[in-house]
Amino acid sequence: MSETTEPNTGKGRPTPKRKDAQARKRRDMIPADRKLAKKLARERQEELWRRQQEAMDSGDERYMPVRDKGKARRFIRDVIDARWSVAELVLPLMFLMIITMMVLAGLTTTLDPLLAARILDSITWVTYGFLLLSILETTFVYYRAKKLFAVLHPQEEWSKRSWFYAFSRMIMPRRWRQPKAQVERGHKFE
Repeated sequence: MSETTEPNTGKGRPTPKRKDAQARKRRDMIPADRKLAKKLARERQEELWRRQQEAMDSGDERYMPVRDKGKARRFIRDVIDARWSVAELVLPLMFLMIITMMVLAGLTTTLDPLLAARILDSITWVTYGFLLLSILETTFVYYRAKKLFAVLHPQEEWSKRSWFYAFSRMIMPRRWRQPKAQVERGHKFE
């Protein structure tokens, strides 16, 4: 008898029929108990939202939304939160402008219309000026943070398209920012 070693061919079991394989993978699109499925989906969504809110308050990056994750985004937040900025005044100023416009619109019968128009124009120009100033300030802070990040974290990659992220954080008053500020004002980055 000669010993020949044949490699094992095949998988050692018959190939299942297509309809059997498809039947095994099949799941119903609509669950049997729709109310229960809806309730479970709502509970999962609420749990995810709760974890995200806790992460936004504590700074835990594991459960933050994708928009806020990463070292670069964290660095942008910290640089912005560590400084006082003129941009923080934009939203309150815009709110004040809207209130003033409504009050002046109500007083047009008692106030000279030309005076009311001049006041509204002045308020509008001041608001636009603050908005332009905040855009310039954000651009300055953004590029300064980008350079500092490259020095402090040379192995990390900077987030693409994060200027608007910085701008939206800068114009928001510090108390309302999400994720919450994790550094004190005046913090130095070394």
